Amino acid sequence: MSARTRGDVKGPGGAGRRAPAGMVACVLALAAAGCREPVVAPGPVPVRVKVLRPEEIVLSSRFSGSVEPMQTTALAFKLPGTVRSLHRPPGLDRDVQVGDTLARGTVIAEFDEGDLRRTRESAEARVALLEARVATATDSLAIAARNFERFAGSSGSVSEAARDDADARRVAAAGELAAAEHSLADARVQLDQAADNYANRRLVVPFDNATVAEKTIEPGERKAAHEVAFRLIDISTVRVRFGVPDTMIGEPALRTTADRVRIGQELRITADAFEGRSLAATVAKIAPQADPMTRTFLVELTLPNPALPQGGRLLRPGMIVTVHVGAENDRSVLLLPMAAIHRGRSDGELMVYEAVVERGREVVRARAVTPGDVHDNQIEILPDGSEVGPGSRVVVTTAERLTDGLPVRVVGDGPGTAATPGGAK
Repeated sequence: MSARTRGDVKGPGGAGRRAPAGMVACVLALAAAGCREPVVAPGPVPVRVKVLRPEEIVLSSRFSGSVEPMQTTALAFKLPGTVRSLHRPPGLDRDVQVGDTLARGTVIAEFDEGDLRRTRESAEARVALLEARVATATDSLAIAARNFERFAGSSGSVSEAARDDADARRVAAAGELAAAEHSLADARVQLDQAADNYANRRLVVPFDNATVAEKTIEPGERKAAHEVAFRLIDISTVRVRFGVPDTMIGEPALRTTADRVRIGQELRITADAFEGRSLAATVAKIAPQADPMTRTFLVELTLPNPALPQGGRLLRPGMIVTVHVGAENDRSVLLLPMAAIHRGRSDGELMVYEAVVERGREVVRARAVTPGDVHDNQIEILPDGSEVGPGSRVVVTTAERLTDGLPVRVVGDGPGTAATPGGAK
């Protein structure tokens, strides 16, 4: 019996035949394929993104200041007396009260004039009497002087005793006139005082836009001389005072970016009391020397006080406000974490990865950016030369695994993460 060659198979009845070569190759290929795991395509890379939106950055210096009235005064009577009446605002059936605003020249309170009027009239009568006395003394002196001149001009016809008597009468008349004139001058001073007291029976508002801040007087009350009855303030324009260090008022030899305060400068004012509004104030004064306790220099601002529709003014004395020095440096910018910025394809080029939707799937695309200043570990993205802007979804994590066009999947609750993919680019 001959030997069976490799690849022969035994047929029915013991007869042998040779297997085709193509069949053997197919069996070997199938066996080899069954020994390896199937190849799985990689899925989208999970990433977190930040949606670019304008953010406010604050570079200005802020100081707390207090509001003070532009003008204040206390009203008091110069002499004692009994209060007869107080001012009544037009259209109101009541006396003046705290909070009322009065015009200049308003008579706000008045004393009973009885005693003051009688004193003035008595002084007027005394002046009139003394004026008559002076006139009589003047006439008497003129007569005595003529008699003395006549006697003195007579030679031998008038005795020496007569001439001496005429001279004595002339001297007496001159003395009487001098005494009358002195009394008249004194009486006129007393009349002026009485007239002044009569005029001062009234308290008159000394300036416009006078708001009553304090009232300590009522009709029928007896007030002592110089006892304060009203305190008035003018808040149509107010002052704001705050302290700054010496580094903000000096003049450096070299140009710096530090904020400076100077006379005539306009600064922005904000306050919790009128949240959402800002006012412009002007620097009016800078103290020539520092406060010995705080070592700061007092700065005074002035600003018009806006009127409210329901009456009154927006700013009130005692309010605390915030003064912004260098507010012009505050601005809205686009910010990204520094980890989101990568080197580009060439030297000096920087880029980020933006998540976009293309053909129904989310991928990342490399975008060139122009960086600006750094703010608290975040970098400003300048609009000029940047291929991203407001609304762009920039990858802020796992960027080292990304390449242009790689599929991604936005996950997590990172800063500014968009809940749904953005529009296709």
